[in-house]
Amino acid sequence: MTMNNTQLVWFRQDLRLEDNPALYAASQKGHVIAVYLEATKQHQLHHESQAKMGLRLDAVKALRQALNKLSIPLIYQEVSVFDESPQALLNLANQFSCKSLYFNNEYPLNEVIRDNKVEKLFNENNLHTIRFDGDLVLKPSKVRNLKDKPYKVFSAYKKAWLQEFKAIPQGVYPKPKKQLWDLAECEQNDIVNPYNYRDDLWQSGEKNINAKLKQFLPNLFGYAEDRNIPSIQGTSCLSPYLAIGTISARQCIQGIFDAYQTDIEKIYQDTWLSELIWREFYRQILIDNYKRLSKHQPYKQKSESWLNNDIAIERFEAWKNAQTGFPIVDAAMLQLKQTGWMHNRLRMISAMFLNKLCLVDWRWGEKYFMQHLIDGDFASNNGGWQWCSSTGVDSVPYFRIMNPITQSKRFDPTGEFIKKILPQLESLDSKQIHFPDNHVRKTLGYPEPIIDYKSARETALSLLA
Repeated sequence: MTMNNTQLVWFRQDLRLEDNPALYAASQKGHVIAVYLEATKQHQLHHESQAKMGLRLDAVKALRQALNKLSIPLIYQEVSVFDESPQALLNLANQFSCKSLYFNNEYPLNEVIRDNKVEKLFNENNLHTIRFDGDLVLKPSKVRNLKDKPYKVFSAYKKAWLQEFKAIPQGVYPKPKKQLWDLAECEQNDIVNPYNYRDDLWQSGEKNINAKLKQFLPNLFGYAEDRNIPSIQGTSCLSPYLAIGTISARQCIQGIFDAYQTDIEKIYQDTWLSELIWREFYRQILIDNYKRLSKHQPYKQKSESWLNNDIAIERFEAWKNAQTGFPIVDAAMLQLKQTGWMHNRLRMISAMFLNKLCLVDWRWGEKYFMQHLIDGDFASNNGGWQWCSSTGVDSVPYFRIMNPITQSKRFDPTGEFIKKILPQLESLDSKQIHFPDNHVRKTLGYPEPIIDYKSARETALSLLA
């Protein structure tokens, strides 16, 4: 059954009903048919983790259930690579007599190429594509400096971002209204999810995710301090859902407004808001440099002094397998393996340890994180690794190298987090837990450190200067 003025909506990393500008706009024009294309081989080429792929497919299932309650079908199809997407979408548009395709933009290189090919094919067939920036709070063209160039310093970007944000209408797009459609007339296809992930920790469905947001909001008032302590639930843990778009940054910001109510000054000084603006900043950097960054080239064009030998391989393997001999680093890497997620403070510690102290190319770590993180997000992951390695935009200076022992003492003073992840060390006191002596290591079967921190730091400073 087809209806006059039917719109095709292509879901990607925006698996939600609310605050979805493409879905909302299409629903205002007529009846909606939704489609999701699972590019099985392409996800592997992008090194996406099993955890992320599993969470995303479960989110597609939950989205279908929510759409079906509104009598909107969600057709699921598998393609191998992005190049197959344009024809698959055109076939669906022709099948249901859709004159327009609605979707929200994505910004890495392969996604940009795919979307441009879709637009070209539709134009050649006298069909329309209507595109939105649903993954961003502000349109990319909005936040520019006085020379109409992108900002390279976050503090200046944040100031300009807030000025633009204050000038736009607040709130989120509502979900579409129920439409007239006999779902039995449309074959939606089964969704088989072959991927394993910790679904006990990461539940899909907008209802569950919105509940997680509401549960976190009272913690905003202590977030600036609590976010650095890995032993407590000090962060929102919403990053997996932001990565696949089951919640938007705008919805998170709306939550901040709800938490502070009328206290505008506190809203704009909020630390979590600043973190969400960092997310926008990394996306803006990607949009303006997508060809270079998507090919994993450093933002700053300078010589790089990373090791490319057996020593680098040995250190990388020890890092991956939580055998560095530095408890906070090993606990962080095990947390990643066990849950598909890593606390943000630990991401910085483990990244700088690998890159600057072990002198292993940051791209090795960037790829490994993407292969294991349930919240693997290209812009944020690439931006974070280049920030830590001092190769990225507004990154830390080369001489800033986090001391894993000092960091451990400061942010896990009693070793509560370390002991939870590394139970073989649970008998140690708050002095030994951060860097056990040789006798304790042998007794407990904990590995020797793979580097000497002091000499490794001196070597890094001389090479990276």
